[in-house]
Amino acid sequence: MGLILVHHDTRSPALYGAVAAAVAARRNCGFMHIAARFDTSRHADAEQHVVASGGLGPSGLCWYERLSGQAVSPVATIEELLSAARLGTVVVPIHPAFLADADDDFGAVPGIRDLADAERLPVETIHVVDHADRFVDGATGTVLAWRDRYGRIVLDEPSPSAGTTLKVALIGARGDHMGVYPAALACLADAADSLSVALDVDFVDPLGFREADARETLRTYAGILLPGGADMKNVAGQTAVAAFALESQLPIVGLCLGMQTMATAVAWKAFGRRNANLAEADPDAGIKTFVAMRANAGRTHLAARAPQRCPGERGNPWNTACRYHCRRDRHPVQSPFQAQSGSRHRS
Repeated sequence: MGLILVHHDTRSPALYGAVAAAVAARRNCGFMHIAARFDTSRHADAEQHVVASGGLGPSGLCWYERLSGQAVSPVATIEELLSAARLGTVVVPIHPAFLADADDDFGAVPGIRDLADAERLPVETIHVVDHADRFVDGATGTVLAWRDRYGRIVLDEPSPSAGTTLKVALIGARGDHMGVYPAALACLADAADSLSVALDVDFVDPLGFREADARETLRTYAGILLPGGADMKNVAGQTAVAAFALESQLPIVGLCLGMQTMATAVAWKAFGRRNANLAEADPDAGIKTFVAMRANAGRTHLAARAPQRCPGERGNPWNTACRYHCRRDRHPVQSPFQAQSGSRHRS
């Protein structure tokens, strides 16, 4: 029993809880996290992980679920941490840059050590040191976790990919996918691993995407992935990419916001490029393809279990529950334009 405080002085939201998750997985310990705060004006997608208890949490919490196979628990209070530590060892990520209380220092919640000492609970502190492809214990030099070329946090040193190379465009800035919201890139790499494909990913920043250069920019890719997210500044570029892909029959997949921008590209085809957009991206658009939900806004849902294959497995699919967080719904105008264009959408 006791606490392990993993002190990681990083400003990358994608690494929130990442090394602590690896420590918990290696030691087979519990994992709990305290309240965090992010500058969403700078990192719009810092809190996009859909947690099982409902709502959205820090995007980096995906690493604990990937490494342990366990759902992340809700935000814990100091009292809840101590209660859990009386029953077993609990790993807690501590990130000074993201502590909810601006007065917190050192990397531990004030009072947690005193309270643990009063109850004679052991407290171990690990100070993480970053390297290009690994994270080590600052005191011992022990490797705590590795990071592969796709940004995935793993327990073992990554090996080079082998097999046929597939070149894919991931829409979004490299800094966003590697440093803020890592799930889309990680899952894309998982899919390539499951097919024994050597994946070559290029990041195409939607803020710098020019429609006039679309063919030159995108023609060399086997496919395109439009990710989800909350940053409305990406909508115009994503929609332009989707429009080109649909016109040129280039394979494209959209996730959440990416699906919405694909549907908006269909609306462009039906009603003109300047006449349709997401309401949040352009409140003055004549045709609003998606609008913010009013009833049940921002609710988290647990979809029916669906067969999935674990990366690297080619046998029988395993069942997994899919969580999704709804914030927007189709505008009623979509029904006629879908019928006109022949498109179909399932929420």
